[in-house]
Amino acid sequence: MRAGDLLGERYRLVGELGRGGFGVVWEAYDQRVGRQVAVKTLRDQDGRQDQEAGTDRARFGREMAVLARLTHPNIVLIFDQGEAAEGGESYRYLVMELLNGLTLKQVLATERPELPRALDWARQLCAALAAAHAADVIHRDIKPENIMFTDPDHRLLKVLDFGIAQIGDNKDGGLTTAGVVIGSAPYLAPERWRGEAGTVRSDLYALGCVLFELFTGARPFTAAGTYALMVQHVEAPPVPATALPRELDRLLLDLLAKDPAARPPAAAEVGRRLERVAEAVRDLRRRADAAFQAAGEGRAPEALTQLRPLIAQFALAFGRGDGRTVRGCHDFAVLLARAGAHDQSYCLLDELLPHAAAALGEGHPDVEDIQRRLARTPVPERPCPPGVLDALLSGVNRAGS
Repeated sequence: MRAGDLLGERYRLVGELGRGGFGVVWEAYDQRVGRQVAVKTLRDQDGRQDQEAGTDRARFGREMAVLARLTHPNIVLIFDQGEAAEGGESYRYLVMELLNGLTLKQVLATERPELPRALDWARQLCAALAAAHAADVIHRDIKPENIMFTDPDHRLLKVLDFGIAQIGDNKDGGLTTAGVVIGSAPYLAPERWRGEAGTVRSDLYALGCVLFELFTGARPFTAAGTYALMVQHVEAPPVPATALPRELDRLLLDLLAKDPAARPPAAAEVGRRLERVAEAVRDLRRRADAAFQAAGEGRAPEALTQLRPLIAQFALAFGRGDGRTVRGCHDFAVLLARAGAHDQSYCLLDELLPHAAAALGEGHPDVEDIQRRLARTPVPERPCPPGVLDALLSGVNRAGS
């Protein structure tokens, strides 16, 4: 099979999108309806051991059966399935929507999304899992590689690869006939390592691992080697993500609980808790706007009181190097000067300037504004105490406290 071939007298193969032990995924053109699609193909006879080939065929058939019963905006759509012969060999194929974006793994390798955007992605994942679980489908392999964005803007994501999903109870447990655990080691729930059946809550544990990576930039467990990683998942408590809002940190720890009964009961509940975190972030912005309004109306002392805790919360929600956090610190220095605290204003600006330049770049407009403000502010007679900026950024322990 090669580019240019016509599959099933309908799908003109354009080029390979991916290749693995399961077969090949192609970009193709559906000549009947006039659209680009993705076609996953599997040869019925591929020269490997009969048992291994049979396993691949079973997984391929399972994916067709699972996707045929799932329709949701955050789950890849299946359009068609069938069998074809080419060059003396027979193939099974599965036709799906073609996604033009990157996987979540690829995105996280190049960028750390801001908290509001990460929360939106997380809620989309919960919606996909809630739909699958409502259809009695356990995915069993939730990981960043199996989550793909539909376009380069990264607005809509979809869950892929239901090849090892189960429908209903898994009577055979979580092991293959060779005694190998089914799933991906960095995201596998403790009970799955023990060979127990996949459940809604084992999917939610994997979701917790993915969300931990999404919100912190690192996996919760990172041991080298499969055995050491298994020990961490089964025995080691996850490290709290203290740089995150309190409720979000609590949710991640709940999802990563060793005991399945201690985890949230459903993906929909996880989605509701994420929405509460998102609302807290939106409220943070509203309160910041109120502080800026007070400053604009000449009420500097009141604005200082409102803005001080918000700056630390912006740092926790968006990062210390985020432009909103830097501007908040700059605004606070301006308010200090308006309130007559010129020495404090100078000391804050003096520490903020190199921090802002490192975070935003030397030529950034906000950095230039800080430079101009610092040049106009009188130099204190006494040396500035160290840690002025750090004290402001660490004014509270948690966003929303």
